[in-house]
Amino acid sequence: MDSNLLFWTAALSNMGMVVVLAAAGVRMRRRNQISRHRRLMQAGSVLVILFLPSYFAKLHFLGRENMDVWSSGAVWVLRFHEVFVLLMLLFGFLALRRGLALARTGNATLDPSDPPAAPERARGHRLAGWMAVGTAVAGLLTACLVLLGMYQRAGLV
Repeated sequence: MDSNLLFWTAALSNMGMVVVLAAAGVRMRRRNQISRHRRLMQAGSVLVILFLPSYFAKLHFLGRENMDVWSSGAVWVLRFHEVFVLLMLLFGFLALRRGLALARTGNATLDPSDPPAAPERARGHRLAGWMAVGTAVAGLLTACLVLLGMYQRAGLV
């Protein structure tokens, strides 16, 4: 196994943990455990944020993959994966912004003594969050396909 495969295997594990944390965060929200929801989503965000500099370090030290040996189908899967990751970043950022605004201005805890949350803020946070989780799952699935192709080209599968 070469260094690039090792890096992408670790990256897949990282993305898997992001999805696990997001799913657990959704579960905590459904149980009305808002502080746990927030902590799990923040932990997932930290994993995403930590991946970004590691990717740039990978490019600097290990270089890019040799796409000349990839089939056109494999390249398309990679491009779909990249789109899902980009959408995950955008929707995740939007969910974070709306969640912070909701916490500052509305009843994020559903405590009856707090003022009621603005319904549009809650809906916006929920929609952005679901889009972030959905695109993260799609990104993980396509990452599995991309990595499988990389293992196949390396003769490891």
